Amino acid sequence: MVAPLPAPTRPLHGGRAWVWRCREPSPGHPWRWCRIYHPSPHTPNGTTHRRFGPLHRLDPHLPTPDGAPRTCPDGRSVPYVAGNLATALGEVFGDFPAAAVCPRYRVALLRPTAPVTVLDLRGQGAAMRIGALPSLATGDYPRPRTQQWARTIYEDQPVARRRIHGVYYDAAHSNGPALALWNTEDRIEVPADSRGAVQDFALAEPRMWPRVVDAAVSLGMRADLVAHCPTCS
Repeated sequence: MVAPLPAPTRPLHGGRAWVWRCREPSPGHPWRWCRIYHPSPHTPNGTTHRRFGPLHRLDPHLPTPDGAPRTCPDGRSVPYVAGNLATALGEVFGDFPAAAVCPRYRVALLRPTAPVTVLDLRGQGAAMRIGALPSLATGDYPRPRTQQWARTIYEDQPVARRRIHGVYYDAAHSNGPALALWNTEDRIEVPADSRGAVQDFALAEPRMWPRVVDAAVSLGMRADLVAHCPTCS
C-alpha cells in the first residue's frame, strides 16, 4: 500500500540538482530522449510547451480558485520528455492495455540547446531531501496533490544557488527516466541527423513501427495500428 503523500511544508529546501546536457550520439550510444505527441492546433510540433493546466502529475500551472485548469496567468509551461521510446510509450499509453496508434502519432527526438538544471527525484533519498515521498512521481495519488508539489517546487526553488527548470523523475509505468520541463521554450530543439533530416517521425512509419512494437512488448503492452484513435475525435 502506498503511503499518503503529505502536503509540502514550505519553503522547500535541500533539493539536489541534475543537469540535462546534450552529447554527441554514436552508433553504440545513440541519443534517445524523445517525446510522443499527437499533432493538433495546440501541439503543432514536438517542442510545443503546454500553458494550459494543471492536467498531469507534475504540471506547475496555477489553477483557478476552484481548482480547474486554465491558461496559466503567469505563463508557466511544460512538456514531458522521456529517456527512451519505451518510457515515452508508457507515459502516453500506459493506462491502456494496448497502444492505439493512429497515423497522426509522432515521436520527436529532443535535446537541450544548453544545459538544463532540474530537480533530481530519481536518486536515493532525493525526494526525502525536500520532504516528499519517493513515490511522488510514481504513486497513485490524487493529481491535485502531486500538482501542488509541482507548483511548490517551481515557486520555492529548493536547490541552493541554482535555478531549476523542471523535475527529473521515474516514469510511473516503466520506471524509466523522464523529465517534466518548465518554461524551457528557448532551451530545447528537435535535432537533425548528419544529412539534415529532422528527427521527427510518424510512429506508423515502416522504419519506426517495429521499434514501437518492441517497446510495447517490453512494457507488457500491445501496440495496434488504428485508422482513428480517441485523441483524433
